[in-house]
Amino acid sequence: MLFCFVLFFILCIGLYCAPLLQPRKAVLPILLIGKIGSPPRTSKDKKRRLSEKKLEKLLTAIKTNGFTPVLPQDILAGALPPRPVCLVFAGGYQNLHQLLPPLLEKYDCRASIALAAGLIGQYDAWQESGEGPWQNLLTAQEIKQLQNGGRVEFISATVDGLPADPEDDARALWQLRENKARLENLYKLNIKAVYFPVKNPRRPAVLQQARRDFALLIGNENGNNLLPVDFASPLQVFHVNNAASFTRLFWKITRK
Repeated sequence: MLFCFVLFFILCIGLYCAPLLQPRKAVLPILLIGKIGSPPRTSKDKKRRLSEKKLEKLLTAIKTNGFTPVLPQDILAGALPPRPVCLVFAGGYQNLHQLLPPLLEKYDCRASIALAAGLIGQYDAWQESGEGPWQNLLTAQEIKQLQNGGRVEFISATVDGLPADPEDDARALWQLRENKARLENLYKLNIKAVYFPVKNPRRPAVLQQARRDFALLIGNENGNNLLPVDFASPLQVFHVNNAASFTRLFWKITRK
């Protein structure tokens, strides 16, 4: 009985570590981060959040492991450091206004924030039941202040923060074009990249239009980014939350 238990334990450890021991091609890691802070007791999305303490640990790990945070504009320019990593904060939550600037300054870091133009200054109306109370989103003034700080680049999401319609191409295309137009015309942002929330739209018409409107397409799914990219190092997406192991994460994203 003890022998079977030990054998099972060794097998589990082997399966867990096997992906880490395989040779890896160079990738450009995209670290996706959602809500920051401690969830309420009744919340069902505890593992999808990242505490402030763990966010600071992440920034510390980025620095100690020799990674350099880059922005979409750096990726598009092609002049990347040996170990680039791109942080993307999805949702555009208001607490980023106070939380991010001192941390980015302290760790000499930069980050991107995905915005839903139709909800700026409002709340995360897209969240599902059981995820706790609604949270306020960045206001126009806060967006301007973050932009003026020079360490944040804003990227486009969808107008209402919901995934592009999987059935209606016309609606999905409107979401892409309208969100970019509002961010550029109403808030004077220079938008180069788009973040597709929840699921990657893989329909030709949507991707073709997105490729015309945006230079960089970032998907939501863990693993290789399935949206079109034209870079030598493929984008690889990693969701970072309270359940994430930073030891495992940085082992996986270390470039050869």
